[in-house]
Amino acid sequence: MIKRIMLLMTITLSLLLSSCEKSFLTLTPPSQATADDFYKTTADITNAVTGAYAALRSGAMYTGHFLYLMEVRSDNIEDQNPGANAGMNYNIDRFLALADNGVISDAYAALYASIARCNNTLAHLDVVTDAALKGQYEGELRFLRALHYFQIVRLWGDAPLILEPITTEESKSIGRSAVAEVYAAIEADLTAAAGLLPPVYANNADIGRATAGAAKALLAKVYLTERRYSDAVNTLKELVPPQTNPYHYRLLANVADVFDVNHKMNEEIIFAIRYDKTIIEQGHGPFFGNPVLDPQLRNAYENEDTRRDLLNTAQLNATTFQIKKYYDTFDPTTQRLGNDFIILRYADVLLMYAEALNEMAYSADANSEQFRYLNSVRQRAHATPFTSAQLKDQDSFRMAVLQERRLELPLELHRWFDLVRTETAMDALQHSGLTPITIQPYQYLYPVPQGQIEVMHNPSIFPQNPGY
Repeated sequence: MIKRIMLLMTITLSLLLSSCEKSFLTLTPPSQATADDFYKTTADITNAVTGAYAALRSGAMYTGHFLYLMEVRSDNIEDQNPGANAGMNYNIDRFLALADNGVISDAYAALYASIARCNNTLAHLDVVTDAALKGQYEGELRFLRALHYFQIVRLWGDAPLILEPITTEESKSIGRSAVAEVYAAIEADLTAAAGLLPPVYANNADIGRATAGAAKALLAKVYLTERRYSDAVNTLKELVPPQTNPYHYRLLANVADVFDVNHKMNEEIIFAIRYDKTIIEQGHGPFFGNPVLDPQLRNAYENEDTRRDLLNTAQLNATTFQIKKYYDTFDPTTQRLGNDFIILRYADVLLMYAEALNEMAYSADANSEQFRYLNSVRQRAHATPFTSAQLKDQDSFRMAVLQERRLELPLELHRWFDLVRTETAMDALQHSGLTPITIQPYQYLYPVPQGQIEVMHNPSIFPQNPGY
């Protein structure tokens, strides 16, 4: 019962930052008095916004569980250790996970705790007297809240939509809002964030904060997921040539440089989870380590394709390996790694743009925008450009983009969502070069954590996802 109550409370808990150096905020009861006592000055809001970013480094999110929920779930990678973590990771990979899976529950809780943090800080922004700074903080918090809800709606579908601080008692009456309603809130947050945030930050200390470009790139991904291709095109065209100013995003000449720990937040990166291995609790362990990759993925690269080497592994010490895409060395003091985890980058934008243009209307012109942007990603990696003879219709172009996304973005948490979005997950998993898996359409979503179902105890407003 205690565990169930704690799961429910994570939706409404306010997490308060004791100092900028700490990765996580301190759980406190969700009382208005506590919030009012904390959010008194601009410095308090600054600390709270910092804490909202720090929450992304949680092991229940991008430093851990998301790797399984969003990537190992796909056909790219396979978990072959049914005994590790009580089998919870293995069960996610093999589509055996049920509503009592702790990885699913922890991720759900972390996302709603992070949303609560954003809501509580947004509700107290009036203490910031600098209008420009207040607007920036609002934009950052709304971007982060939208990012959280985008993960939630893609992982679980219908979801409680909470956009302001609430009490634990109030949360018991909040049911699961329809997917369309959740997407509308995401779009509203990102549209507002794009208008509030700067394209770049003048202060180096602010690099890594959400920007207007990050809000637009994420909004375009939302539109693409909803199959609103015209809206996606109109949003993406603001980020690509010749409309790149003032964003200045570009493909780096060498794809390996995008992930170079000595070249963080380079011109290709639009938004990333920031890490610092020299600070306790701000580093991480190996991302994916020495994964079992689908041989079909490795074999899909042409011989000269420079992206293939990024999927090889390097040895960090006697017992630890790391895939080259995320290579770093351990800090001698903290024994942690410090790679940033990229959420949005320019190659992704170009591939989204090519896809959305093709969905609106196929062009047989190899010099058209959709061919040009698709081929620009391939040519950067020294892969052979596609011709209109190879991609002779809309469907062949569509499948080429999906495959190119697999080659360009593996282990970056895009593959599972790409398969679901294009309704190709069932076929991809059944014909994987790893263990073939037959899945049902209901498994495109995860089960809602059983603890939440039991605490709410109201299937009319808070039902379990079908099939579970």
